[in-house]
Amino acid sequence: MKFIVRDRESVEQGILVRSSYILISIRDPDKRKVRVPKQSGLRGVLHLAFHDAEPAGNMAVPENITLMTEKHARRVWSFVKKWEKQVGTVVVQCEQGMSRSPAVAAALCKRLGGDESRFFKRYQPNHHVYRLMVEATKL
Repeated sequence: MKFIVRDRESVEQGILVRSSYILISIRDPDKRKVRVPKQSGLRGVLHLAFHDAEPAGNMAVPENITLMTEKHARRVWSFVKKWEKQVGTVVVQCEQGMSRSPAVAAALCKRLGGDESRFFKRYQPNHHVYRLMVEATKL
């Protein structure tokens, strides 16, 4: 399975995927859902909303910050498992395409037998998101 990481703008402008694919769209909770152009290869979209934040030791997370949860991670994994045999590509998108989406893509890639190191070389994956995703894929 192929994994592609994108930002909001590139998804809204339309992306070229040469196989059937699914989209995991991650946005900040105060932003609107991404506008996904209708494309023939797109089979399904999962919309999630949480901030690009990580808990820091003993410090309390501010009330206005929504962290990714285990429930989010399980939803992603269930969505991918549902479509795994029917698509060749998973596109993961977040606002900037630099932290949350590469963390999700790296964890999925690792669990499905790929090499996730490219996501750590090219991007700055959110470690909290990556950890939750890896744990969720073990269930």
